[in-house]
Amino acid sequence: MWLNKIKTALVLEEVERISSLIDEIPHFDTLAQMEEAAYLLAQCKILLEQHQSQNAQRLKEIKNTLDFLKSTQTQPPSSLNLKF
Repeated sequence: MWLNKIKTALVLEEVERISSLIDEIPHFDTLAQMEEAAYLLAQCKILLEQHQSQNAQRLKEIKNTLDFLKSTQTQPPSSLNLKF
């Protein structure tokens, strides 16, 4: 049952579901089940690393956009700018 759930989550790229399933890894009865689980977990690791890389790239793009927007705004006069 767990193997089917992890396969489904992997195919659908459901990162949160994969994470919760990893927390619930059951005891496997056969060597074949253990090998299949190991392979699926390796695939999950690859998927999670790809998502992490994509998120890092998105954050970098957002930061660059914010920096650009800040640089194009005019600076308001300082409230300490006193003229006598």
